[in-house]
Amino acid sequence: MTNLLCIESSTSICSVALVSNGDLIGLEETQDKNAHSARLTVLIEKILNDNRLKAKQLNAVAMSRGPGSYTGLRIGASVAKGLCFALNIPLIAVSTLQAMALQATKSLKISSQKDWV
Repeated sequence: MTNLLCIESSTSICSVALVSNGDLIGLEETQDKNAHSARLTVLIEKILNDNRLKAKQLNAVAMSRGPGSYTGLRIGASVAKGLCFALNIPLIAVSTLQAMALQATKSLKISSQKDWV
């Protein structure tokens, strides 16, 4: 079983997601603006507990690499790198813009055809 913890901290809203074998199994976010430093580790602990997982069961951590809020990105990167170092697992940096574009194509059901601009 492959477990991936995803951290999004590039905007004023902070969120974490848990993906297992390619399926989203958990999502936690805070609507408290700019509360990344106070809430990120709490959200991670909650999502792991809710899904009965321990941190050592994670196979990798993915994090947003920007563009975005400098402070938010640094907080997310620090937590992600700390987890990866402690657990000896890979860190995956994801472009915030590419992630948003991918989500938009899925939400809008945009085909891969190039007949529109």
